[in-house]
Amino acid sequence: MISTKAYSLFIVSLALAFTSSLSFTAPVFTVKITNNLALGSKPIIISCISSKLDTSSQVLFRGEPFGLMFNTDQSVKWSCDIFSSSGAKKTSFVLFDLDRDKSRCRPDGLCLWQINPDGFYLYVASIQKYQKQFNW
Repeated sequence: MISTKAYSLFIVSLALAFTSSLSFTAPVFTVKITNNLALGSKPIIISCISSKLDTSSQVLFRGEPFGLMFNTDQSVKWSCDIFSSSGAKKTSFVLFDLDRDKSRCRPDGLCLWQINPDGFYLYVASIQKYQKQFNW
């Protein structure tokens, strides 16, 4: 028979082991945007900024991805300027906003975007398909 003291010590030890295994870090998100323009199209240039971080301008050729990884205590909103290298198209939009996107991205925190000839598409996890979000 187990004594009350031994049993209490076991329960306390179990509780401590359980709580020490919990992670109290902010959720991590990965945002990936892929140039999905037509074959032979000129590359695009993308530059994104948050309240705390700024990416340098990146040149993306067709099929190339651009990615950001961050936890939500670093930044909860990323805005991007995207323009074609020919200068024919230019736009700015909010790539990630925690309040808007936490329920639209995948449960593992992956947010997938495509740059298409007619606009910018987000993979909406709840319907498992890309949906147009912004025009060029």
